[in-house]
Amino acid sequence: MVGRAFRVVAIGFLASCSSSPSGTIGGGSGGSSAGQTGSGGAGGTETGAGSGGTTTPTGSGGDSGNGGSITSGTDGGAAGAGDAAMPTGDAAIGDGGPGVGGPSRCVGAGLALCEDFENGLDATLWKTTKNGDGTAVVDDMHAARGTKALHVRTVSGSGVAYVTERMSFPATNNILYARMFLYLGDPITTDGHFSLAQGAGTGTGAVIRFGGQFKEFGVGTDQGASGDWTDHDSKTVPAQTWMCVEFEFKGDSNEFHVWQDDVERTALHSGANKHSGFTMPTFNSLWFGWWMYNATEPQDLWIDEIAVDFKPIGCAK
Repeated sequence: MVGRAFRVVAIGFLASCSSSPSGTIGGGSGGSSAGQTGSGGAGGTETGAGSGGTTTPTGSGGDSGNGGSITSGTDGGAAGAGDAAMPTGDAAIGDGGPGVGGPSRCVGAGLALCEDFENGLDATLWKTTKNGDGTAVVDDMHAARGTKALHVRTVSGSGVAYVTERMSFPATNNILYARMFLYLGDPITTDGHFSLAQGAGTGTGAVIRFGGQFKEFGVGTDQGASGDWTDHDSKTVPAQTWMCVEFEFKGDSNEFHVWQDDVERTALHSGANKHSGFTMPTFNSLWFGWWMYNATEPQDLWIDEIAVDFKPIGCAK
């Protein structure tokens, strides 16, 4: 059947960046587009434990503990009317690059995790975290493959929403690859720092980010020994088209690599080679979504065919 496929290795609880509804989301500004290194945002953690359901970001700093419970949520299903995707994805109308179009390719892909969202948002696999007016639901307005994708939205520009998984861990040799198809409904208009994915774990409080700044993709960290930084690319992130983006969090050597449409973005080969004291944790969680830290940026984005593994994935799977 067309649906999600994953290999269960271990189940645990999220440790990631988050914010308090009574506090502030953000973490200053800094850097310049000429300098390739900008500022990151302030980090934090979530409360609770387990998997599934919906949580609200609370507090800041450190890893979250085990124990407690999370109320199972019902995020998923359709989310209003819109321009429905064709059964073979948006590529049926000429929208997208490598790997876009046709039915889901998750079943039989041989990956630690592959999620196509065709059956909604599985609360036993994904835990939804949101703040402000941020939302994360599955709908059929756009899809890279199949008919549905995860729709993350903030109308005011100050909302946060993401979904976290822990079922593909531990990562072999602490090397983590993740690929997603990404569609931005609106061009990024500010120079703010944003995250689209974040890994966390044990051994260090550092959170490891893929996102960007200055309207370009980027990689970075916060809460670790190397401080709060984001290294960014030299290519503007496109909007209103599907992109295949893949990143590697190489925990054994504390390095980042990023590919866009199967082409490596060499400016984002970063890590301990550029930032003294930078180390990655032993990964046990990974989230996908949207968080703009130090600017107000209304955004609609869709994420589809998320794949997680411990070796390169590429756009074709």
